[in-house]
Amino acid sequence: LVLLALVVAGAVFLLYQFFSPDTNVPAPEAKPTAEIPEGAVVITLSKDGFSPDQLSVKAGDTVTFRSIGGELFWPASNLHPSHLVYPEFDPQKPIQPNDVWSFTFTKAGEWKYHDHLAPYFTGVITVTE
Repeated sequence: LVLLALVVAGAVFLLYQFFSPDTNVPAPEAKPTAEIPEGAVVITLSKDGFSPDQLSVKAGDTVTFRSIGGELFWPASNLHPSHLVYPEFDPQKPIQPNDVWSFTFTKAGEWKYHDHLAPYFTGVITVTE
């Protein structure tokens, strides 16, 4: 079992290395073509993950997600792949690289999220009353 686990872990590592973007080539920063709502807090997804990856907002605040990596992205609540922890926190489809997606948090709590297309990119949004 230990040997099998090592083989699987090695295969996952090699697949990640093979399919991950080349970190030596800087990706051009894409400018969002969609408007970012006034007063929105912005979370940016790049080749390094979400930034900021931990955020605190108040109930009623809007958080806008954008990508600067030139790739489709799909921010959504945990758990992957069902997004059932906070099902409204899910655009239900990939977002184009030059577009943005905004969500207004109405429920207080600690909401973990991920990029549905690259679930190793994660973050936490804490919503207070």
